[in-house]
Amino acid sequence: MSGELTLKDIEGLGYYDFMGHMGVPFFNIGGAASIDRLAELCQITEHTKILEVGCGTGANACYLAKRYGCSVVGIDIAEHMVRYALKRAADLDLTNRVSFRVGNAYSLEFPDDDFDAVLTVFVSQFLDPARAFPEFYRVLKAGGCLGVNEMYKADNLPPEAMDRVNYGERVFRELTDLPFTIRSPASWVSAFESAGFSDVLLEEHSNVSQQPYALNSVDEFGGWGKLMNTLWRVFVLALRSGKMRERFGKIGKVKGVLLRDRVASSYMGYILCVGRKSLIYPK
Repeated sequence: MSGELTLKDIEGLGYYDFMGHMGVPFFNIGGAASIDRLAELCQITEHTKILEVGCGTGANACYLAKRYGCSVVGIDIAEHMVRYALKRAADLDLTNRVSFRVGNAYSLEFPDDDFDAVLTVFVSQFLDPARAFPEFYRVLKAGGCLGVNEMYKADNLPPEAMDRVNYGERVFRELTDLPFTIRSPASWVSAFESAGFSDVLLEEHSNVSQQPYALNSVDEFGGWGKLMNTLWRVFVLALRSGKMRERFGKIGKVKGVLLRDRVASSYMGYILCVGRKSLIYPK
């Protein structure tokens, strides 16, 4: 998956294309338990057709297809992520149930009423729900579910925690060049209802610093050999490029504030929020 990119090419990659180029798996804070619970809330079975928006390197899509026998279409804005996801599906012999393509959450290239479920994991917090959720609604079948697994911050943060969370958001926006926003549980529910979803259910899982950060990080990398290879490539890039050292420094700052800071993380966590498409399209 490394391709023939020069150092200048690599420096010019966006955050998620870079992660795809490096073969870094797509992390989610809640781990496998959160994916399984989201699947339960959305009533996913072998008959379910899923659209995963922001599929990353395909870990969640392949996990769902393998565990539940469902079919999954994954889209992502990062071409390198999609390439890696396609390779993952082929390596796992899941190409009959999983497919991936480059796509835009605000303009889905799918017909109306096409999917039983639309899922996002650590993705909707980069989106404007007022633009994206109506598109998710459109491609869902009547009675279909939108399910999101995203970070949240408490409604009433003390000033010290608010300052740290705001700093983490700002650094991550600079890092990804995307409008990263950590919303409150009430804001997530409001976003669902504003798009026309009914029977909205939200579960809060608090204290993000105590949650696992991946389904299984070593396995998702493809074993210790591939993990160590990626770490070596990161080390070499850091030695060769000041721009890459700056990028890795920002990654460390974001994780330090949003995932490990005791003050901020005690007011943060992840939510699982699910809503159903009604029979009447919202006006």
